[in-house]
Amino acid sequence: MKTTPYQEIIIDWTASEKVNSLNDFKSKFGNVLEQKTDFLYQIYGDHPVYGRNVLLYIGISKQIKGRMNQHLKGIFSYVHNKTISIGQVDEKYRFKLEKLESILIANHKPAFNKEYLHNLDSSAMQVDTQDDGKIIVINNGEYGCLQTSCTNFWWVDAKVD
Repeated sequence: MKTTPYQEIIIDWTASEKVNSLNDFKSKFGNVLEQKTDFLYQIYGDHPVYGRNVLLYIGISKQIKGRMNQHLKGIFSYVHNKTISIGQVDEKYRFKLEKLESILIANHKPAFNKEYLHNLDSSAMQVDTQDDGKIIVINNGEYGCLQTSCTNFWWVDAKVD
C-alpha cells in the first residue's frame, strides 16, 4: 500500500462578530488587525434562497481594511445580519493563503463566491517539489459552518510511482 505525503495547515478562526460598517469592523477586530495584514475571512448573513445565517463568502486579503470597506459598501450592504470571522495561519504558511482559500471555497461553495466553485486555483492543483501539493486544511477555533477538515486531494495532479 502506498502512502501520499501531505501537509496539514491549521487555520485559527476568531468568533464571528456582527459587522455593519468599517468602524464596526475596526472596533471588533482591531487587536487582530494590528498583528499582520494577510488574513482569510468568512462572511455570514441572510440569503433569500439558502436562509438565515449562512456562509456567503470566503476570501483572503492583504489589505483587509480596504477589502472590508469594499464588501460592506458593495454587495454585502444589502445583506441582513452580517457576521464576519477572521482566520489566521502560522507565519510559515502565509504564502499559501490563495491555495487555502481555493480549497475552502471548492469544498464549501459559499453563495457569493464566483471563483473556485467547481475547481481549485491552478496553483493548488499542481504538485510542487516543496510539499507535493497535497494539503489538509484543519479549521480550528470558531470556524462556523466550515468542515473541521477539508482537502485538495480530489483536484491535485498526483504523480504515482
